[in-house]
Amino acid sequence: MPASTIADTRAAIKTAIASVAANVYDFVPETPQVPFAAVIPGAPYWEFETISRSTFRAKLNFIISVGVAYFSNSASLGNLEELTKSIVQALPAAYELSVVESPVVTSLGTTNVLTADIRLSIRYEQTN
Repeated sequence: MPASTIADTRAAIKTAIASVAANVYDFVPETPQVPFAAVIPGAPYWEFETISRSTFRAKLNFIISVGVAYFSNSASLGNLEELTKSIVQALPAAYELSVVESPVVTSLGTTNVLTADIRLSIRYEQTN
């Protein structure tokens, strides 16, 4: 079923990956619980294809930011790789995957988290 709003596209991605072993968000939570996957706007966010009074068509770019606990580098990297692979495999064919960015250690409050970004796009069309 096509998304009726742009916010629905984030929710659809969240639903598609809900089966992975992680807390899945379709927004940036203040304090995500690890392991997590957060669907956020990419850059550029919208790439316009058609804009008129009756049609809005664009390529929407998103990032799935994936994070795992950072206790030991080798174990954390393995956990991040497996979570990333399970997310990519859970996405339907309609999504255009481009890259997975290099892992980085990120501080969330008092906790260090190993994160990586999955970049993906989807075509969106709304007609009136």
